[in-house]
Amino acid sequence: MNPLTGVARASRVSSARHVVVPGPVLPGSGGRPLASAHEDLSPWQPSAQDRWDARKARHLMRRAGFSAPGKDIDSLVKIGHKLAIDIVLLMPGEVIPVAGIFQLPHGELINLSSRKESVAAWLYLMANSKWQLQEKMALFWHDHFATGISKVRYPELMTRQINLFRREGLGNFRDLLIEVSADPAMLYWLDNRLSRARKPNENYAREIIELFSMGVGSGYTEKDIQEAARCFSGWYCILDRSVFQPRYHDFGQKQVLGKTIYNPKDGRQDGIDVIDAILAQPATAKYMVKKIWEYFVYLRPSQKLVDELAARWRKDGYDIRALMEIILRSKAFFSSHAYRKLVKSPPEFVIGAMRQMNSSAVDYGYLSQLVGGMGLQLYDYSDPDGLEEGAAWINSQTVINRSNFAMEFIRQGYSRLRYLPSSRSHLPPMDPWAEVKKHNLDTPDKIVDFYLELLVDSDVPKMVRSNLVAYMTRTDTGTRSWNAKQHVPEKVTGLCHLILALPEAQMN
Repeated sequence: MNPLTGVARASRVSSARHVVVPGPVLPGSGGRPLASAHEDLSPWQPSAQDRWDARKARHLMRRAGFSAPGKDIDSLVKIGHKLAIDIVLLMPGEVIPVAGIFQLPHGELINLSSRKESVAAWLYLMANSKWQLQEKMALFWHDHFATGISKVRYPELMTRQINLFRREGLGNFRDLLIEVSADPAMLYWLDNRLSRARKPNENYAREIIELFSMGVGSGYTEKDIQEAARCFSGWYCILDRSVFQPRYHDFGQKQVLGKTIYNPKDGRQDGIDVIDAILAQPATAKYMVKKIWEYFVYLRPSQKLVDELAARWRKDGYDIRALMEIILRSKAFFSSHAYRKLVKSPPEFVIGAMRQMNSSAVDYGYLSQLVGGMGLQLYDYSDPDGLEEGAAWINSQTVINRSNFAMEFIRQGYSRLRYLPSSRSHLPPMDPWAEVKKHNLDTPDKIVDFYLELLVDSDVPKMVRSNLVAYMTRTDTGTRSWNAKQHVPEKVTGLCHLILALPEAQMN
């Protein structure tokens, strides 16, 4: 592996991850938005007025994963919310091979020396893994520790980093910071492999404090960054193997965030001591819980909520699983204030549609290109700030690309996205008409209501529903012709495309 050079710029705070949108309008609400709930972290419990139902199960799976097929939603409703969340929080640590060629179950060959195809393997897991929170957490940490192949150069190193997020994404935040600090992709990305005692490189020291833990302007000084850089000198990698090089390390005494650091016999411990000094700062827990909350629940939680959640997380020893359990079980998470208030990222939109329609036999290599066209180049962040999300996902080009994906996905018989399953494949093909026959949906109203509930929780204005029913009752000649059976399957396909192109379908 050839050493890479270049200096990543000092980062600055990025803008909000998500956008606030008007509250959803539910059928029977008279067009009035739902009232916002209190920001209550106590566990949600079902009641006669607020049941555990398919709507709540779909909300859980949209946020803690990439949606779910109808049969999975039915199963989650049947077992109850407590066991459903227990299952969501399971994380067995499934990983992607980092090298070679392997075959997906539907026959597609993946070459892991290619960025596009390595991303394809990840998209396959997003769509098909039972452990949805594992992939969602990996996506969150991929953005948080934003790293790009443009500088790392080797897809294998990026895949190793994503696998790290799979293994440690619900583990302990201290362990995660230590692992990331020694990760070869990160050592290349922020140049810490070039850091020497005589000339410490400040890039990683700055980012671990500013972006990865405490947040910009949270009480540290430039001197803290300079001293932290000395502590991380000697953290190095040889090819894809992380090592500590004592000859590159500054063994002198340092002061970081008020903590004296001096380990003359174990220089690697200096970097770990920096991480412990960071975790001792109240700003760290507050910064991180706010960022996680805004990713999984809603934007701009109150300072009171952030303080309470941060205090509980510190008491739990920075256990990420414990934090996520508090969040996913809370009344705030299941409140109307959280419901369908975040804009879907490209994977949430694309993989969500595939899982909702229970069809994942697609060309994942081509799918990775479509996701890139919606604004997210997985494995290839351009700077350590990560990406702006929320409203930034929607512009004049990406909204067209989302609609085009929906058309290609629904009309797979005419699309590059289609992948002909092998005889061994367990992946179901796309067939909206089969669902109509399976559920005995024999009127336009029944078909429209079925797919509105499946894809957008029926949360559309009455006029939109009326227009969709009208669409179903007419042929392309403008004649009311519901009974012209040769037109009905094509109309069902068009209906699904129209629903996926609705503004409501872009909301998580």
